[in-house]
Amino acid sequence: MQHLLRVTVADRPGSLGALATALGEAGGDIRAIDVIERGPAGAVDDVLIDIDGEGSPRRIRDVLSRLPGVVVESLQPFTEGDQLGDPLNVVDALLATSSRALAAIIRMAPSIVRAQWVLVLDLADGAAATSQASAGAPWVRWARLPWLPLTSAKRIEADPSWVPYGWGDSAEMAAAPIGESNLALLVIRPNGPRFRGAEVAKLRNLAALAALLDDRDVRSSVRRIPATQ
Repeated sequence: MQHLLRVTVADRPGSLGALATALGEAGGDIRAIDVIERGPAGAVDDVLIDIDGEGSPRRIRDVLSRLPGVVVESLQPFTEGDQLGDPLNVVDALLATSSRALAAIIRMAPSIVRAQWVLVLDLADGAAATSQASAGAPWVRWARLPWLPLTSAKRIEADPSWVPYGWGDSAEMAAAPIGESNLALLVIRPNGPRFRGAEVAKLRNLAALAALLDDRDVRSSVRRIPATQ
């Protein structure tokens, strides 16, 4: 079964090779690696792995916990196929789609930002409601959300006063405004890991692209009336 490992690896020669060797010994086979961001502690990587019959998530965690310079942030099942995705392919797909850009982004966003759920929230008269959602996502309405309206993309701190039951006790969220509308794109990981700055920036770009392409679609659908002589 495929799993997605988020791990911080010390930025020194041989660290990634040691990680690959340890994963192999624990029953994991690396399929793809995506560098999320780099910082003082090292590189934060998403590693897509196959776990064979002799391996298990617990065994992999145990082995990696003993590896110097490696910190495991999360290890979860991955159901989005055998690749982590290429942002340029996403842009190509959006530009070629015949459907509304926002609807297309909702379909693609779970794999793009590796979130379980993606919601489009519509703010009207102070209330917020789900107007579109990815497959399996909960449809929710709030009398008020303290972090709306948004002026920029950011991580959203979970608060029991508004987080619905069933989103998990350790839900991680990020959101971005969609253009200058009352819409916001909300992405949710019920069990983490937390959204990093580079991922929030990716979400911001997705929301901006949705606003741009939806505006293109609206303008292209306006009926042209010939000028009268």
